Amino acid sequence: MSRNRPFKGPVPRVAGIAIAVLLGVGSVVAHAEDSGQRYAKLSADTESFERHNQTLQKQISTQQQRLADVEAQAVQLDATAAEIVPLLTRMYEDLDKFVAGDLPFLDPIGDSADSRKDRMQHLKDMMADASVSVAEKYRRVLEAYQIEIDYGRTMAAYTGTLEDGRKAEYVRVGRVSLLYRTEDGEESGYWDASQKKWVVDNDYKDAVSQALRIARKEVAPDVMNIPVPAAQEVRS
Repeated sequence: MSRNRPFKGPVPRVAGIAIAVLLGVGSVVAHAEDSGQRYAKLSADTESFERHNQTLQKQISTQQQRLADVEAQAVQLDATAAEIVPLLTRMYEDLDKFVAGDLPFLDPIGDSADSRKDRMQHLKDMMADASVSVAEKYRRVLEAYQIEIDYGRTMAAYTGTLEDGRKAEYVRVGRVSLLYRTEDGEESGYWDASQKKWVVDNDYKDAVSQALRIARKEVAPDVMNIPVPAAQEVRS
């Protein structure tokens, strides 16, 4: 009879242990999978950070090279500026001497009685002004040179007064001749460059009248008989 009695000994306990072991193994496997995922993620993040760092390093290297180039250019610009300032000073002084010895014609533009004189005074003030950039000084000096060159290719008429106060009409023929005619038309003359003074010469009355009409675009340009300064010997 004892053979058929159910066994109530350690078997359930063993089964429970087996189940616990099985459950424990599953937990270990799950933990191992989580660790593997975290490791994979960390590895991927590390690679991403390394690539990002490499990109940043390249950008930093590029910026450093650009900075070095800018610094080198700044040094060159400083050297160029040191050379160009004396050059600009000489250019202005030469132009000032040229204008002082040139025909004493006026250039009335706008509200200015003599824009040429105003221009030279402005250049003088600008050259002494440290707040004006070298580039601006260079531009304005070249502009003044260009205007003076253009005077040699044009004719212009304007009104003014003689040294004795009489009103007169003046006409500039390029840089070749400067003539005048009094308001009443009774006297004509020209500027004698060699003597640096006005010369009365009514033989040029018709020439002055013709030049005035051409300068005012009242007639087409034509050949004129005007006083021209004698050629001077050029010494090297």
